[in-house]
Amino acid sequence: MNWNLSAGTAELMNLSHVGIAVADTEKTVGFLSSVWNIGTPESFDYWPKEDELIAGEPFGVKLTFVKFGPLTLELLQPLDDKSIWSSFIAEKGEGIHHLAFGVSDYDELVDTFAKQGHPLLVAAVFQGCRWCYFDTSPGGIVIEFREEYPRT
Repeated sequence: MNWNLSAGTAELMNLSHVGIAVADTEKTVGFLSSVWNIGTPESFDYWPKEDELIAGEPFGVKLTFVKFGPLTLELLQPLDDKSIWSSFIAEKGEGIHHLAFGVSDYDELVDTFAKQGHPLLVAAVFQGCRWCYFDTSPGGIVIEFREEYPRT
């Protein structure tokens, strides 16, 4: 096969975490800790306030961050039946939901993905950083951009 690829305009990004939709974070953490020494994960409930929700419907999710050396797993347990994660679990079962990239050019990437026609699924502010999910095609990968590296 002879690949003739176009040159993208965005720089490669830092993989921030892998998001995994789960029905019960405590059971998942219990399983993971029975196999690996994962320490004590950080866990809390996240209900964005009205002024923090940029796109999508209001939601609640329990976030649990599990460190595997340089890799972080973000376990996402829906706290309502309307969230993107509850829909994912209902349709596909538990599993990898998204890949999250820490970016410095958040606005440019959001604009690029929107212009390419990828659906924006949800966007909000978390601990002062904007984030969003895009459903991509081809590939069917949900991509999260996190404004982890603001430009100075």
